[in-house]
Amino acid sequence: MPVSEKFQNAGPGTGTATRATVLQLFATPVARTPCPFAGEIGGRLSKVLAERAGAGVKDFGYKLETSGEFTRWGGPDAVRLSRWVCAVAGKFTESLTGMPLAEAFGRSLEREAEQAAGDVRAVSVGVTRSWASLYRAGDRHEPHFHPNTALSAVYYVAAPGTCEIELLDPRPNADYYDPGISLAGESHRVRLACTPGELLIFPGWLKHAVPPFQDATPRMSVAWNLNYILG
Repeated sequence: MPVSEKFQNAGPGTGTATRATVLQLFATPVARTPCPFAGEIGGRLSKVLAERAGAGVKDFGYKLETSGEFTRWGGPDAVRLSRWVCAVAGKFTESLTGMPLAEAFGRSLEREAEQAAGDVRAVSVGVTRSWASLYRAGDRHEPHFHPNTALSAVYYVAAPGTCEIELLDPRPNADYYDPGISLAGESHRVRLACTPGELLIFPGWLKHAVPPFQDATPRMSVAWNLNYILG
């Protein structure tokens, strides 16, 4: 629901004033939730990620990223965590659309013909790519988004302190016109400080960044590209 605000609207020299309503429209949905079994898997996942960092890892200069699918090399905890992430993502979408996944998917423009024919199949959220990231002192990740991804998910495994992430205002067209006071655009960012054991889910098109990380002990996180899978 849009958030509304009010202010006094006075015309110069009119001697009158009215109340104006300001609607904050086009909000971007972001889910943030703690993992209920984080205490069980945290230590084991940290060990697996630390071992993985010694081999089978890509060094981009600004961070380390594992190669291969996390859901395959991460062991039972990786599978359990990924299934939970998919379940949360499914509930997230259903809460936004106000209907079951299959119905929401069937109502999309691409699926109207199937819906009219009564051919609406089961829909679930599935993983199309998964990996782990390790940030060392001085590492950072510039703004980016995940193409061909319905939802992006990030789970924070371990860190000496909070895990910061920046979410950019997804209205880039505002940057093409600068009247002197900017009310929108990618220059506007929200910085979230998460803790190990927390999960974030947001649309795949939402640009995000990791500000400079300064602690000596590495920060570990896992990310998933999620899409809707026809059952």
